Amino acid sequence: MFKRVFAHKGFFKSVIVLGLVYSLVLFLIQWALRSFYSPFLNLTNVLVALGAGLIAGIFISYGKFWGKLKQQDARK
Repeated sequence: MFKRVFAHKGFFKSVIVLGLVYSLVLFLIQWALRSFYSPFLNLTNVLVALGAGLIAGIFISYGKFWGKLKQQDARK
């Protein structure tokens, strides 16, 4: 099932979109909690937010596509 999910059309597009959205939300929340402190806007914090977002995007997309494929297998 692991290979089927990763090979499914649209999986990586979903990972990128969900990862970027999650990264943006995570970054904005962290920046707001620091009272919009401008030195917070450095490369390290942006890369950490992107990395966390992409990891979350992989897990969320995997669950979404796994459920979709499991449902298709149950219909057969």
